[in-house]
Amino acid sequence: MKKGILLVIVIFIISGCSQIENVNVDNPSTPDNGGESSIDGDRVLDNEGSSQGDIEEDINAEDLQEDKDLTEVAEEEGKTEEDTLLPQEEVEEKKEEKSENKDEQEEEEYTVLNVFNTELPSTINLDIKYDRYHTSYDYFLVLGSNINIRERPTTQSKVLKKALVYEKLNLVEEVEGEHLERYNSNKWYKVFWKSGDYIEYGYVFGLLGEPRKFQFDKMEESIDRLKNEVDNSKTAYISNYKNRNGISPLYDGKTIDKYGVRRYQAAPAYHEPKWDSEFRYISDGSLVTILEESKSFYKIRTLNFEGEYWIPRKYVTLYNSIKELTQAIVVDRRNQNQGVFEYRDGSWNLISYIFATTGEKAKYKQETELGYFMSIQTRDRFLYLDDETREIAGYAPYAIRFNGGAYIHGVPVEFQIVEGERVDPGIKEYLYTIGTVPRSHKCVRNYSSHAKFLYDWVDIGKSAVIIIE
Repeated sequence: MKKGILLVIVIFIISGCSQIENVNVDNPSTPDNGGESSIDGDRVLDNEGSSQGDIEEDINAEDLQEDKDLTEVAEEEGKTEEDTLLPQEEVEEKKEEKSENKDEQEEEEYTVLNVFNTELPSTINLDIKYDRYHTSYDYFLVLGSNINIRERPTTQSKVLKKALVYEKLNLVEEVEGEHLERYNSNKWYKVFWKSGDYIEYGYVFGLLGEPRKFQFDKMEESIDRLKNEVDNSKTAYISNYKNRNGISPLYDGKTIDKYGVRRYQAAPAYHEPKWDSEFRYISDGSLVTILEESKSFYKIRTLNFEGEYWIPRKYVTLYNSIKELTQAIVVDRRNQNQGVFEYRDGSWNLISYIFATTGEKAKYKQETELGYFMSIQTRDRFLYLDDETREIAGYAPYAIRFNGGAYIHGVPVEFQIVEGERVDPGIKEYLYTIGTVPRSHKCVRNYSSHAKFLYDWVDIGKSAVIIIE
């Protein structure tokens, strides 16, 4: 009897450690049915097997305090997007003014190597429903600290501005300027920025940052490709969140296959419908097309990679699967931005384009995986762990899960410890580091208001998340 009482007390203490004061945490319990699932959706656990109380890995990876510090400096120095970057509509107005006054311009004394003039494809309608932050189709991301923006593309010319690391400037063209022996390069970029009520132009040495753009052509190609697949086939997706449908076999004794895909939260994709056949991993959330089936397997293809494969039935689900694609969020991993598209009246509409931050490839971090994924579930917030202490560190608001524990979400919030208790300081809207370099742990970080926009907009069962390079 004493042992029984002691066991109850221990269980109570352990379970009590996960309770967060002043934070609404839903019940994390999940029934155990031996890992079996059905493609017809017989097993349904709160949006296809995922409990709202699930706790994820550290989604920050980089110290969130560093992001906050950089944000504070940028706001104090007037270097945020709101302060310096012209939105696309104003950029186009400036181009028209420049064209009208072409005869009055002095001839430039350098060679233009490339002109940046990204346009939205004519087949996509512009119907912006979110425009809180200034964004242009082409921009220059400063990657050095205290960088000189000069009057001419030479180190002898006047310094017009000191740019902060991760500052974004409107981008005009790439030019051939002074050759710097130290870098063995003569590449410079012409940029412009808001300076109070005026617009200033200047030049920055090319290797002190990099040009960025919204790859609308690639985005359009990806959404058209997926829509064609959905319209002409039977679409399902891989379901093995936190290995709930069974851990995949080792790949040649390893937990990562030759393509770099991890075993965790993945399914084995066999070349033949045999358990001893050669295979590769395919991640949770990956969209697949059902080609045929047997008692134990589904034959599939996926837009994520070439070939046809056989996947054990328990890893494939049709729960909320896409029968009509009307929404797509396309994240550009290289440029750290994203476009949001809505299909209406026979054509795609761009309803927002915004900066985003993806996962970093590093020893203790994971990059955001390329491919076509299901918008699996929405959560108003999810808890995450500290990488070092393994204790609950905070939460991310307005989340859309699409691949394993990877979400599109708002600015992470770290709990404050007050008199030994975790306290929610409230949702944070903005981080200056969003849209700069990969900094998260597989997730896609958005401004919180944009994450809320997506959270309210997304229609599970008609929406996909596509990650491009």
